[in-house]
Amino acid sequence: MGEFQKLAKLSDLKEGEIFVAETRYHRVGLTRLGDEICAFADLCTHDGEDISTGELEGDVIVCPRHSAKFNIRTGKVLCMPAVEDLPVYKTRIVGDEVEVELED
Repeated sequence: MGEFQKLAKLSDLKEGEIFVAETRYHRVGLTRLGDEICAFADLCTHDGEDISTGELEGDVIVCPRHSAKFNIRTGKVLCMPAVEDLPVYKTRIVGDEVEVELED
């Protein structure tokens, strides 16, 4: 089980936009989907490149390099060329801070 880390303020997150937080070991993409906060690894599991610059279509992110698609709620890969799911993380809101559960 990981440890929750403060990665953003609630006001940093906008519906349909990706906010990227840097941690010691991870880059994490965060976005709002209605009242839900989604957090996911900022990498395409197909080639390891940043996925945060891709298009966000509801709860699906499209990799800007090879068009692999992932569900950012579940991490499930939705189309090739990726075959490995995207790591997603639990989130919680404490006051006006967004915390994400990460493993070192």
